[in-house]
Amino acid sequence: MTAKKINILLIEDNPGDVRLIREMLGRSELAYSLEHAGTLTDGLARLKGHIYDVILLDMSLPDGSGLDSVPEIKKVAPKMPIVMLTGLDDEETAVSALQLGVQDYLLKDRIDRTLLLRSLRYAVERKRILDALAESEGKYKNLVDNSLAGVFKTNLEGEILFANNALARMLEYESPGDLISLGALSIYKTPKDRKNLIDSLKKRGKVSNFEMEAVTKNGKTRNLLLSVTIYGEVLSGTMIDITERKRMEETIKHQAYHDLLTGLPNRLLFIDHLRLALARAHRDRYIVAVMYLDLDNFKEINDSLGHSAGDQLLQAVSRRLKACLRESDTIARIGGDEYNILLPKADHEEDIVTITDKIIAAFRQPFILDSHPVHTSTSIGVSLFPSDGDDAETLLKSADAAMYSAKNGGRNNYRFYNSAMNSRVLERMRLMNRLRGALKSGELAVYYQPQVSLDTGQVLCAEALVRWRHPEMGLLQPAQFIPFAEETGLITEVDEWVMRAACAQAGAWQKAGYAPVCVMVNYSSRHFQKSDFAGTVSGILQETGLDPVYLGIEISERTMMQDAELAVPGLMKLAGDGVRLCIDDFGTGCSSLHYLKKLPVQVLKIDRSFISGFSEDPDYKTITNAVINLARGLRLKVVAEGVENENQLAFLQTIRCDEAQGYHFSRPVPAEEFTRFLKPAG
Repeated sequence: MTAKKINILLIEDNPGDVRLIREMLGRSELAYSLEHAGTLTDGLARLKGHIYDVILLDMSLPDGSGLDSVPEIKKVAPKMPIVMLTGLDDEETAVSALQLGVQDYLLKDRIDRTLLLRSLRYAVERKRILDALAESEGKYKNLVDNSLAGVFKTNLEGEILFANNALARMLEYESPGDLISLGALSIYKTPKDRKNLIDSLKKRGKVSNFEMEAVTKNGKTRNLLLSVTIYGEVLSGTMIDITERKRMEETIKHQAYHDLLTGLPNRLLFIDHLRLALARAHRDRYIVAVMYLDLDNFKEINDSLGHSAGDQLLQAVSRRLKACLRESDTIARIGGDEYNILLPKADHEEDIVTITDKIIAAFRQPFILDSHPVHTSTSIGVSLFPSDGDDAETLLKSADAAMYSAKNGGRNNYRFYNSAMNSRVLERMRLMNRLRGALKSGELAVYYQPQVSLDTGQVLCAEALVRWRHPEMGLLQPAQFIPFAEETGLITEVDEWVMRAACAQAGAWQKAGYAPVCVMVNYSSRHFQKSDFAGTVSGILQETGLDPVYLGIEISERTMMQDAELAVPGLMKLAGDGVRLCIDDFGTGCSSLHYLKKLPVQVLKIDRSFISGFSEDPDYKTITNAVINLARGLRLKVVAEGVENENQLAFLQTIRCDEAQGYHFSRPVPAEEFTRFLKPAG
């Protein structure tokens, strides 16, 4: 089927721009005819004698001043879609143009063939929908003129006394007789609608154009327009079904504020959301972030694979970007391959970095277009309120400038407009790459701290604790890099590396003739967001050959509370295999006994803050004793962390604590030093 030719009127006084438009259209598959007018006067004359599908209007004409050209054209061709061409990158002007009825607003220095064709197609499609709405409204008027409206009579109690065939069909009843004696209230979707109608009738005796939602016999919702008059004890009136008209109105309203291709908000709606967010931020004093995104090498993909593939890619990108955001955030497609994102409330700058990291990571996986993988990336510019501007236009310009800085910096990254923030982000990216390299280069090491039985003095377990042998900074403690690993998501790789090294070491000790000890490995809550985390642990055990009974997993009390539902299936499987589960830092959160029973917990570790507080506050001893009694009632082992002196040890022995660890016994030491705590097998 041959595509309908699009008739275009180009009103442009610059010969170079006219030639460029002709070249772009000439290299496309679009069926079109193009007429050119060099002035507004010439364009208006052509509009009086010809019918066009769309107008391309230059904003700077010799006889037309800026946006004033739009009303002049609307007088001659009120329904003709207009796409404005301008060299001014000004958000306020763009918004004003859209409010005057301009369909799209294209910047001359950024326009390309793809953007031009898409804009023309969408302008024509919008006009088709508007024409369909006008036709629908014409049919609706004809329906009323020919008395095809539903006619009814009811008494004041709401009992239907009369109904015609049109009303029966409208409400999906087989005949008017099925409606007689039916309570009118039963057809109202919202009983409040009937109350409002009756109240208005009692005041005025007559109501016209009263909109209500009705429920049909088959449970469908219909929008009805009522005109009712009260005659003594009888209400008489007509109903017209305006469901289709309401749907079309909602469609037009939606399309005025949304991008047709992706369904995302457009520039107009985005600016509305941004201004509202800024008003709230001015009042409540919090950070607002604006992001400007541009896809890298989109033009090459679009030219090589075609416009259909380009559209598919934009739709897939939109879905993937939405998945990176919070419910309160706004994403808009503002044209071509450009997007804006609004983070209306950020408590900390780190929240913004987390989301930008997430967006960059989302592009690492290819997009599948017609079964073929396609790789693309994005460059992101970020501006912040109040540091980079306090109005929508300034923030968007700042984000745009930062985005071009990101592109010039190599693409597939992001830049903040604020130089200080940008320095922190660059340092963060440098550290993340350094830590990822440390995982591969052998800079990480595992130290072991003994857990000692308070009955026998025997070392039963070894907690595996990671260290980073940094080439410039020396030996780094976990507190110096683990929080960063948590923020960036690298913690899962670090934890799995530690578990693999600890399991291999436990096996090596056994092969060297030492009695087995259980290695305890800390596990972040991020693992539980993966459905196969138990399979990963089982794979490490199989790879290293360690019996599962000699592996323990430590999760924090906070993790137990926040991610218990996600973790239960995997932890139950591991416990069934023999892996020990320990709740670490017990007492620092708000534990639920329900989860202690629901999860296959075997060990509680009392947080070191309670042990160190023995000498300062007697209540810490009381709490520790209570935890041990609770654990004993639940048949759980208790390990006291942070034991540093003989007095602490003596009290723990008095209240029959099972095990302890801390500097009183040993600091964490390398594997070769830990052998002094091991006993020969047998």
